[in-house]
Amino acid sequence: MHEAAITQGIIDTALAAIREHAVTQTVRKVCVTVGVSQGLIPESMRMYFDLVKPGTALADAELEITLTPMVARCEACNEKYELDAPILFCRRCGAPMMLVQGKELLVTAIEVDE
Repeated sequence: MHEAAITQGIIDTALAAIREHAVTQTVRKVCVTVGVSQGLIPESMRMYFDLVKPGTALADAELEITLTPMVARCEACNEKYELDAPILFCRRCGAPMMLVQGKELLVTAIEVDE
């Protein structure tokens, strides 16, 4: 279950940002963007987040996950497609495709009380 290691990295990143910015307010939400090609299961990530957060500055926070679809661009004709599976060749001209979206794994925001 690589969700545990990835979610631990998200927690570590959020805690480091909280320390760096000397946040004293209650953290309510940690927002992340995850590309579907990462193969992560959001429910598993939330479960792990909830298991680890007690006793940290994230104790009252929830993990909000936004999934981004896979989008590939043809290197020859520049056609773009949203994909359900990583297809390596363009449907239009048969040239190789490059994944341009769907690989993301970003902490995008940390929401705190005002």
